[in-house]
Amino acid sequence: MKFLLVPLLIIGMFVSFTTAMLAMLFFTETVKSPEELQEILSGENDPSRLDASFVDEEDKLGQLASLLETYRSEYETKQDSLQDQLDSLGMAQTTLAARETAQTALEVAFGKTTDSTMVALRKERIAELATFYNKLKPAPAAEILQTGTLDDTTVGLLMRQLQAQHMAKIMAAMDPEFAAQITNLMKELE
Repeated sequence: MKFLLVPLLIIGMFVSFTTAMLAMLFFTETVKSPEELQEILSGENDPSRLDASFVDEEDKLGQLASLLETYRSEYETKQDSLQDQLDSLGMAQTTLAARETAQTALEVAFGKTTDSTMVALRKERIAELATFYNKLKPAPAAEILQTGTLDDTTVGLLMRQLQAQHMAKIMAAMDPEFAAQITNLMKELE
């Protein structure tokens, strides 16, 4: 008999507390109809949340945080776009330098320019390219150098003009065979 009374007592308390809670909801006019009660119980309507008219206008921390995230994402997008533009500029400068080198070689072949002038121009162009490649990230720089727009000798001379740490990072980002070929060429150019 005792074992039967304990579960009945628990069930009775549960039902009475539930009934008391429902009575309080209707008495305080938190819920005005059984349909509203059903909405609350299903989670469609949450009366515990404040209406937007009660929220303090000065409390805009959430809005500022979302605005910050928006600006941050726009900044990152523009940084990526800028990096892409720098990479394409590097490609264009490499192509231009290759064409200028080819033009100078043709001028030498036709006798318009002396060898010493060509060497001076080549050193100047390589120095200009070196300053640019020192500013590029290693992966895009390695990709540009491997495309073949510059001949291997020019790439070797250019790599010797770069800062040592940056040169090592670019070499690490290159295809191992191409990096080995350029390293051997750099040894020969010493």
